[in-house]
Amino acid sequence: MKRFTDINQYKNFFESLIQKERKAEMEFHLNEISLLSARQREAKGRAILNLIGKDAGTGIGGVFLVKLVRGSGLPDNEISNGDVVIISKDKPTGKEEQATVVSKTKRSITIAYNKIPPYLVFGRNLRLDLYSNDITFQRMLDAIDSLEKLPNLQEYVKSNIVLLHESENLNIQKFSSDILNSKQQEIINQALDINDIFLIHGPPGTGKTTTLSYLIKSLFQEQEKVLVTAPSNTAVDNILEKLQTLEIPATRIGNPIRMDENLLNLSLDVQLQDHPEYQQANGIWNKIQVLKKEQDDYVPASGQNRRGLSDSKIIQLASSKKPYRGIQSAKLRKMAKWIKIQQEINKNYEEAQALQTSAIESILEKSPVICTTNSSAGSDLLKDIIFDVVCIDEATQSTEPEALIPLVKGRKWVLAGDHQQLPPTVKAKEASDLSISLFERFQSELPENRIDILTIQYRMHKEIMQFSNENFYDNQLKAHPTVSNHSLHDLPGFEPFPYVNPAIEKVVKASEPIVFINCDNGKEQQLADSHSWFNLEEIALTKEITDALLSSRLFPEDIGIISPYDQQVSRLKSALRDYHVEIKSIDGFQGREKEVIIISLVRSNPDGNIGFLRDYRRLNVALTRAKRKLIIIGNPSTLQSNPIYKTLIENIFNQ
Repeated sequence: MKRFTDINQYKNFFESLIQKERKAEMEFHLNEISLLSARQREAKGRAILNLIGKDAGTGIGGVFLVKLVRGSGLPDNEISNGDVVIISKDKPTGKEEQATVVSKTKRSITIAYNKIPPYLVFGRNLRLDLYSNDITFQRMLDAIDSLEKLPNLQEYVKSNIVLLHESENLNIQKFSSDILNSKQQEIINQALDINDIFLIHGPPGTGKTTTLSYLIKSLFQEQEKVLVTAPSNTAVDNILEKLQTLEIPATRIGNPIRMDENLLNLSLDVQLQDHPEYQQANGIWNKIQVLKKEQDDYVPASGQNRRGLSDSKIIQLASSKKPYRGIQSAKLRKMAKWIKIQQEINKNYEEAQALQTSAIESILEKSPVICTTNSSAGSDLLKDIIFDVVCIDEATQSTEPEALIPLVKGRKWVLAGDHQQLPPTVKAKEASDLSISLFERFQSELPENRIDILTIQYRMHKEIMQFSNENFYDNQLKAHPTVSNHSLHDLPGFEPFPYVNPAIEKVVKASEPIVFINCDNGKEQQLADSHSWFNLEEIALTKEITDALLSSRLFPEDIGIISPYDQQVSRLKSALRDYHVEIKSIDGFQGREKEVIIISLVRSNPDGNIGFLRDYRRLNVALTRAKRKLIIIGNPSTLQSNPIYKTLIENIFNQ
């Protein structure tokens, strides 16, 4: 675990990594924009061409909306609501004003600007590009700067663990629940007793998020103000859903477009709609729109029109009814009128902003629990709020600087995660130290009373659990009796299909929870312009196995197909388009589960080269998604060149 002698050393270390990662993120998009033609980038789904921009008024919070239309319809693209984009006439430079996608239809895409949009967006032949988001990087840097004002947290991140305070027995009522197991209750009580930092280690299926939600309920009952964050919107919504079930009043901060629609009633934006000050502000925004339309009848006091004249000078000259510097008196009068309307707009804008800010502050002040992403915890909305406790779920998927964004807002901190699953995603090789999360740093150094592991898992058959338990969790996990021996036979209607190819008949045998299907005739392939791999023989085998499972009366929603390679995922989706089963990368399936999981490992070569399959944490995630049946497809001779895969395959064949 890295130690730092002083806060300046810490700041310099992480600021350097942040700048490297920020550069890599921007270079990825700018490099692609530079290397690819506009048509090629559109074909990749990261640009849309030939758009016409129209003013679409203002949205929630006074943002300026622009609707971009293409008569022939939008092409397939990976641009989603909430993404950061840039608009240009030609090839973008990266210096364009950033906007956020608000909504999409088949023929249009609406974007929002925080400031008045540049004039070019109201033209024709526009190009929209998916871009990077610089806001999170800036918030990381701001959080690191904030450490100077937080001596306790400063010492912890420097790894001066000896400075941790002893438990003070704060007389918080001991937690108990008939719903949670004894280990979950024990961990909640430990977290309540600690007055600085506590880590909840939650292996797959152990109810980490459930445990955290009950801890938050206890903190709420003790009238503590709690900030709850996670690295992604999906993870935030997962815990918010549990808080809603527990009837804990919470407010969700973030773009409603990115939220689960069933939780929208908890969003700040929806709560604002009923606030009287916000309603008053809305009336003013409407008035501003009327003024803007009125302004269209006059001459804008732009740089070219005003010829260096100030607003007051134009108004003065207009009243004289005389031309000046070649500007006709009628034009001066129209510019003066435009300026007066603009002054009224500015006055109304300030009033609306003040009312809106007051409404937001009122709601957030009264809300005992606030939920948002790690990055959004650094927004101006929470700038002046200090929380009694900050809880981060999926903390092992957050880089250390990202985790600091919410942590600097609290007096006490609870981190929940599993460092044996996927680490934070880092683009820059030279910033690889960012892939070590703060949770992972702390877990090896904190005293025993500051970290504990959940040990009862409620997902997997005990044989599916066995390999990960032995290799990643020191045999600490136990399968709960309700799942220990559950099988496909327990599912309503399941009946093994009798006419299955003998080579794969094990896939419909309920008595074999985990099977390995040999595909040594498979050939790994790679496209010229891609670093990703695919294997057509494994795709055909996956399709055959899925047919057998569906013919055994399993439902499509019971089956998940995962692969470590994006090219394989893409081709599997195409090949099984009509099967309606969920197909994702391993990274995309973390936190998910299915009754049956099929894993296509892809790599097949005589050299035993398995690429990033060597990442054992990725393997651990893949192996722990299945509840009743795990089916692994691969080339054993290639895979067994690696010791952990050799052990895995031998274990399966010996069961």
